[in-house]
Amino acid sequence: MTKLYEKAADSLFSLPPILIGFFAIFGYLIFESQALISGLLPAEMGDLSREVAAGFLAVAIHLMILLTATNSKLVSHAFTIFYAFCSYGITALFFDAFEFTGKSNRAIFSAHLFSILIASINYLVVYLLVGKYYEVKDNRSAVEKLQEANELLSQREETIRLLNETLTKTERQLTSFQQEATKSNEAVTKLNEELQKVNQELTKSKEAATTYYQECSEANEQKQSLEQKLLQAQRILKDQKDKIFRAYEKLYCPHCESTFTNVNAHNVHKRICK
Repeated sequence: MTKLYEKAADSLFSLPPILIGFFAIFGYLIFESQALISGLLPAEMGDLSREVAAGFLAVAIHLMILLTATNSKLVSHAFTIFYAFCSYGITALFFDAFEFTGKSNRAIFSAHLFSILIASINYLVVYLLVGKYYEVKDNRSAVEKLQEANELLSQREETIRLLNETLTKTERQLTSFQQEATKSNEAVTKLNEELQKVNQELTKSKEAATTYYQECSEANEQKQSLEQKLLQAQRILKDQKDKIFRAYEKLYCPHCESTFTNVNAHNVHKRICK
């Protein structure tokens, strides 16, 4: 029940009730004007012709009044006020508000009051219609802009989602690259350690080679020294052999091939053996 009341209350602020009031007052004014105009047309015209002509003229007059009110930005505002007074005059004439004879004051007052009221309603309903039309148009435009904004927001959200996915993938790739870089650094560290070990072994090898070279140099020096000593010993041995051979030649007799143990005996034998 509450929702029904709310819908009924909301309908009072919508365009349909204004349109209903507008068409009601517009139709009444057309019939009112038609009745007055048909009485002003020449009697030579037939009844049907007068009614049709009066109807077209009444529609043209009130349609022009409506167009002037709805397009008040294009014409002077004085025209709308003038048409409002004309509307009051038409209604007053229709009600015979200016015929004072044979009428009570109440009837005269009622005729003028309703003439003013109908003219005011006619003036107001047009502006209510125009204002509500622009309000609905603005609301529709606002709704369209809101929909466009929502679509744009959805597109931006989709773009942000895609960017977040791309960022997530990039972060994963970066993490993978970092892990690979860490493994590479560990491998490089191991290689550096092995290289250090190889350098240490190479240094030890160089030291060993240097020591071996020094030992070889010392051995060569010792060899040279031993060779010199050997040469000296060979010379000494040769000298001794020569001495022994010479001594042997002195104690040997080539004629009898006898050998003596001392020089004196050899000398005595040489004198005899000759």
